[in-house]
Amino acid sequence: MEPGQNDPDRDYRPSRQQNEKQDEKEREKKQEKGGGLDEKYRRDPLSYVSWALLIIWLGVTLLLQNLDVVGDGAKGWAIFAWGGGVLIFGEAVVRLLVPRWRRSVMGPFIWGAVWVGVGFGLWFSKWEIIGPVIIIAVGLALLAGRLVPRR
Repeated sequence: MEPGQNDPDRDYRPSRQQNEKQDEKEREKKQEKGGGLDEKYRRDPLSYVSWALLIIWLGVTLLLQNLDVVGDGAKGWAIFAWGGGVLIFGEAVVRLLVPRWRRSVMGPFIWGAVWVGVGFGLWFSKWEIIGPVIIIAVGLALLAGRLVPRR
């Protein structure tokens, strides 16, 4: 093509400035999607700490089982479930006490009750009694959550 002629594709090629803006938008989108986890854990460090403690508790429980400190497998898993329930209840209590981290605690209380109930079921092997008790506790927690006035 001669230097004096207009290039028909020239109008359709993005300028360097447009490319930079587009690259910046793509980086922002990626940061919102994947990089948002750091942001989430900065806003809610309690969940992060709770998960970390639960994983540590799992390791401790497995170590105790492997060293034959807690006996057979079902009793070890019962201890793990009780500890997990305590951790979940603990997170819910902290959420109630610390205004900065306050949010709904109905879910954690229900999950805590389920974990503790599963622990009792594994320990005593009486699912025909403990299973319905867990379901009743979950129902009562749901009712209490609806009947207790919100602040």
